[in-house]
Amino acid sequence: MVLICSLLFLYACSSGKEQDTNPKEDVIPGKVELSDGWVRPGSKGMMSAVYLTISNGTAKRDTLAEVSSDVAKRAEVHESYKGENGMSGMRPAPNRIIEAGEELYLQPGGLHIMLISLNKDLVPGDSVEIDFSFKQTGTKTVRMPVKAQNP
Repeated sequence: MVLICSLLFLYACSSGKEQDTNPKEDVIPGKVELSDGWVRPGSKGMMSAVYLTISNGTAKRDTLAEVSSDVAKRAEVHESYKGENGMSGMRPAPNRIIEAGEELYLQPGGLHIMLISLNKDLVPGDSVEIDFSFKQTGTKTVRMPVKAQNP
């Protein structure tokens, strides 16, 4: 009976999903953290997009001032929008402010980073190093996987 109860308890506690091999870390007070990042595949000379969460664990607002990567000639923060005619588009959205204790989500269909004029093909399984420059906390470099989509 104890064995059956133990098995039922373990089954009830399991989520049924595989464990995340790259769990999101808690925001550390006093730091800006970059998590859950991934990059879309792309062909040399074309564009790709970068998605992630930026968490401002500091006591002050900070501004994402610049993004760069050796895999592209340019990297820019963009936002997706819907025009008056119902057509979707993208436009630059520089100098994104992240308030103290807040998170900025860069995701498909919203804010994201465009890697413009890729220097090489980006295929699933590759990883890309990206530099994020913040006005208050300086530059952070993060390596992100190239994936067809975030699971």
